[in-house]
Amino acid sequence: MFLGSLPEYHDSVVCLTYRGERPLLVRHRRRGWEFPGGHGEAGESPWQTARREALEEAGARLSEQSLVGYYVLSGGHVTIVTHAQVEALAPLTGEFETVEARVFDRLPGDDELSWADGLYAHLIRAAGLPGAPDQAPGPRPP
Repeated sequence: MFLGSLPEYHDSVVCLTYRGERPLLVRHRRRGWEFPGGHGEAGESPWQTARREALEEAGARLSEQSLVGYYVLSGGHVTIVTHAQVEALAPLTGEFETVEARVFDRLPGDDELSWADGLYAHLIRAAGLPGAPDQAPGPRPP
């Protein structure tokens, strides 16, 4: 994880969305719980991608975003990580891949998350945010 900097190139953006001190995640219809995010559209900045994805996937309108950093997966996929408070939530329309948005006190267990590799816990710990499991196996940073 490269904290506080932007990469020269990125494939996707994920936004660590929060309501106060609690993480807000979306349930993907096939994968499980995850933070909103995805690939950018032509001409979008990472900030615009995060805003659009949060609105589409969670019905969330975001406050000002801050940059957490980025990570690179072993296959070379580069994801920018931002953080923002959710200002407002609208009902989901059902036209996107998510079926529910929910606020959690702590992240769900790995068996309920889209990525059962400790990545989300690692990201929120690296960002200094609350909500990581108390007893998680050592994160495997990307």
